[in-house]
Amino acid sequence: MSSQALPLASARIAQRRISVIDSHTCGQPTRVICEGVPEFAYTSLAEAREILRAEHDWLRTYAVFEPRGHPSLFAAALLPALDPGCATGVVFMDAAGYPDMCGHATIGVVTTLVDLGRVSGLDEQVEVAIETPGGRIETRVTLAGGRAESVAFVNQPAFFLEAFELAARGESLAVSVAFGGQWYAFIDPRQLGLAVEPDCIEELVRAAAELQPAIAASVGRRDPRSGEAVVVENVMWFDDPVGLAADGRNMPVNIAGNFDRSPCGTGTSARLAVLHAAGRLEVGQRYVNSSVLGTTYEARILSTTTIGETTAVVPEITGSAWVTGRAERWAEPTDPLAEGFLL
Repeated sequence: MSSQALPLASARIAQRRISVIDSHTCGQPTRVICEGVPEFAYTSLAEAREILRAEHDWLRTYAVFEPRGHPSLFAAALLPALDPGCATGVVFMDAAGYPDMCGHATIGVVTTLVDLGRVSGLDEQVEVAIETPGGRIETRVTLAGGRAESVAFVNQPAFFLEAFELAARGESLAVSVAFGGQWYAFIDPRQLGLAVEPDCIEELVRAAAELQPAIAASVGRRDPRSGEAVVVENVMWFDDPVGLAADGRNMPVNIAGNFDRSPCGTGTSARLAVLHAAGRLEVGQRYVNSSVLGTTYEARILSTTTIGETTAVVPEITGSAWVTGRAERWAEPTDPLAEGFLL
């Protein structure tokens, strides 16, 4: 008798179950929650995100936390879209919370939609829109043999906020703060004798944690979109790639101490804004950004706009994802660690 004919006893008694499809985008994992998302009414994806945060945070901890996940795992819950022009609604989640937007996960979600047959085509380019807490995101998926070869997405406007000097570790560090869907503090690690290299990861994560409080205290300008105080969620270490066919290289570390293995979609968007503000990148100019692994995104500025009196850029980011498996996740009622944990 096949094992499929013998359902696990733990599955029969599980109170909460989710079905997930895992992928990685240039090395960074995305866990798409396809089934098991609670049903509730909402008037926007931003409201849906807040309902999940307040009433169903178990979904995030089931998907992301140990023992079913790990601290650097990123998840995306699929919900019905309110916009009829969107293929799905998406709420992003990670160990630190619920970001408005995530670039690598957008690429992972669209690749997963293709794998599920919800986006069809053989060898062509297909336009796919998704609805997120940060707004509608337009994507263009290039299909090859029926699978997603690459996904390009047009991000929300990104902008440079300010630059300042930060005293740390006996040095005066140059810091640039910019928004690309999340907030980033850009710092060249060579100022500390480090580099965006695999053997420096542990020290880069440690240094980011040390610098976070000083960065938070040094940001002087408010968010031009809302007038609210800026909370910088990520330290973005960046330097020049050596021996790689890329224009830049970076590795973000977030407030939970996790780092991105991919070139980071929202971080690349923010980088475009920093370079444009410095007069180093023009509209339409190609920019290839590398990750700590050496994987790359191709990026460009489609146009410029303004947010109040702040100049912003409209970025397009292109990358690839690969599906790695499908699974069900659950917890038995007697499991003392059912809600998950982080170490």
